Formats: sequence, C-alpha cells, structure tokens
Amino acid sequence: MFHTLTIIALLVANVCGGIIGSLPLPAQPIFGGTDAKEGAAPYQVSLQHIGQHFCGGSIIADRWILTTRLCIENTIPCCISVLVGTNDKQSGGSRYDVDRILPYGSWNASIEKNDIALVRLSTPLKISERVKIIKYSTAAFIPDNATLTVTGWGQVDAVKFTNQLQTLDLQHVALDRCRAIYVKEGARNSTLVSEANLCTATRRKSQALCSDDAGSPVIWKGEQVAIVSRLLKQACTPEIPHIHTRVSFYHDWIQKTIANNSD
Repeated sequence: MFHTLTIIALLVANVCGGIIGSLPLPAQPIFGGTDAKEGAAPYQVSLQHIGQHFCGGSIIADRWILTTRLCIENTIPCCISVLVGTNDKQSGGSRYDVDRILPYGSWNASIEKNDIALVRLSTPLKISERVKIIKYSTAAFIPDNATLTVTGWGQVDAVKFTNQLQTLDLQHVALDRCRAIYVKEGARNSTLVSEANLCTATRRKSQALCSDDAGSPVIWKGEQVAIVSRLLKQACTPEIPHIHTRVSFYHDWIQKTIANNSD
C-alpha cells in the first residue's frame, strides 16, 4: 500500500511543477500512548500527501498551521493538504488546501536550531467544537519535571499501527539537565541543545516519540509550548530526552510572519 501511495505522490509532485526532494516516510509516532478522547485536541491537524499522513501540526490562527521546517522542507503547497476536526487520520473531519509554506529563515539556511515553519491555508478554517485555535505560549520558563502532553498519529507499539490519535504525558527536562544527559551519553548533537529547544522525557521505557511525530504540539497548561521535532534520530530512543522546538523562542517570528502574509 505504501509503495502505491509513494508512486502516486511522485506523479502528483511532477504535475505540481517539481519533484518533491524526499517524500516523508510512513509515520512512526507515539509508542505507549493511549487513544485520545474525541475532541480532546481540536487544534491538532494532520499534514497529508494524497491522503497519507506524514506530519502533525497545530492550528494557531484561522488560516495558519504551525509545524516543523523539516516536515515541509522539500514540499510545495499544491502537493499537501491539511486534515482537521477528526481523531481518525483516514476518515472524518474537513480537508483544506495549502497556498503558502513559510519556513524559518531562507530555504538554504541551517535548520539545526530553526526547525519551525508556518503553513497558510487557502481559505479560513470553520472554527467549531472540533476545530479550535491553540494559544502558543510566550513563557520562556517551564518548571523542571512539569507534566506536558503531546498528541500524534501512528504506531502504538513496535508492530501495531493505528489511525486513532494518540496522547502521551511527558516530563519536562530543564535545558542544563538535558545538555548534561547528552554529554554523558556521548551524543554528538549535545551542542544542538539551545535556548531554542525544549527537552522532555517519557515516564516508562515502553514509551517514546519517533521522528515522524514531527510537527505535533507539546502542551502545558492549555497552551502550546513546543513542536515535536524530527531533527534528532535520538528522538526514537526513550533512554535520553526528546528535543523539541521551543515556541516562545520564535514568538516574534511567528507574529511577524503572519502579519506579513495576511493578504
């Protein structure tokens, strides 16, 4: 099934005016989570190629989706759609076309510390009980060990997939402690942990986020504080912290980008 979808997506990319540099791999999201209750995350969206989920995102305005830059790095607007208002990535909800993709910085800039992007919808969303805007936080400080919540689609264990939105509670890992853990583990990307990042840990070894959970929102006290990033391969390893994009670090850029593209 995946091979067929991939071929179709490549053909559509040609029609849109250019080959997508690298199509997203099949999602390998939250391990050890639970099915989210209906309507529990009305801000969560699914970014899709030809009906195939490849990344998450969040609704931060009626035409604006927040996600990671790596999710859309080699993608053009005509080739993706946004599914909203459903916990099932294969059915229900409403689908919206995309007319603009806006990554942080230039396309050629380093993405090691700037894994964030905005996607503009062709038409405004119809806000409802199942489709809501999430407030993105300006708070730079989050207590160490605070409980954060993430949602996303895909695998529920090493072999089983699900179409149902999953939810998982995480623990915040303060930046200094996160850096120290990466140094101790000898991880080569320890220097990438900066003020632009937010680290989390799962509560059990059977739980983990994986690379294609990218773009999904990390929530604290009802506000989005981070975006799940797929930049680091260690994200699939529960023994060391997951590293996300901290929303407050890019707050001014988000506001300025939306204002400059309000036509």
